[in-house]
Formats: sequence, structure tokens, C-alpha cells
Amino acid sequence: MAEKNWECRIGIHKWVLQHEPETGDRYYECGRCGKVRSPDGPGVPPIPGT
Repeated sequence: MAEKNWECRIGIHKWVLQHEPETGDRYYECGRCGKVRSPDGPGVPPIPGT
């Protein structure tokens, strides 16, 4: 298993907006470690256009 980036280990993630094409749901996924967070979770930027 790959080791997490040091920034992710201390809680600094690189959030990237993703969407599920089948359902249209949007969510954030860390571009470095793959952690997933809901768009209304704490510490993530707001989704543009909502």
C-alpha cells in the first residue's frame, strides 16, 4: 500500500471537485491520497454555482 503524502497525514488535503455521472452527485476527493469528503463537510471550498 502506498504511503500517504505528509501533507495529507497532517490534514492538509488537495481537494478536487468530482461528480458521479449516473446520479449527478458532487463530492470532493483529495488529489494526493484519494480521501473522499461530502461537499458540505467542514474545511472544503464551496461548490461554485450552488
